[in-house]
Amino acid sequence: MRRLLRISAALSLVALALMVWSVLVPTPMPVMLAMSLGQLLGTSSFAMFGLAVLVDLRRSRRIRRDSMQLPSLKEVLLPPERIEPAEPAEPPR
Repeated sequence: MRRLLRISAALSLVALALMVWSVLVPTPMPVMLAMSLGQLLGTSSFAMFGLAVLVDLRRSRRIRRDSMQLPSLKEVLLPPERIEPAEPAEPPR
């Protein structure tokens, strides 16, 4: 998990460096690299960060469920059992 976050941070810094380079040196090559490679690296970094957050949330839910005996997501999403209605009571006279 930490490795994924470190790679994500490194990719975002490289993408940011490309963007700053294209602002400081506005010639066609730096601008094209920032718009293509910078966007690819930034998007990949964001996806890795999102994956790390998702893995952490699932892990914390699993730990909490095991410690508190919460039902699993599968049990929660199952439809409730059908209960037959009781015989209607006679109206009072």
